[in-house]
Amino acid sequence: MWYWIAMAAGIYILFILLEESVYYFWNRYVYGPKERKARRRSRIILGMAFIIQLHLLEFRRKHTHKVSSGKQSA
Repeated sequence: MWYWIAMAAGIYILFILLEESVYYFWNRYVYGPKERKARRRSRIILGMAFIIQLHLLEFRRKHTHKVSSGKQSA
């Protein structure tokens, strides 16, 4: 008995997933991808890359300063 109930629930869930995926992809086909969100994500990623690059440059500058000052005192 539980087997049939579980199978019916599983088929119902698969049907819901199929329906929602068709709805999602149809809307994406009709209205196109959400370009504003994609642009926002790319700006965030570029901003994070810029900040990381600044930190790396600062780290390299400090590291070369320490190394060059260590060589001078030796």
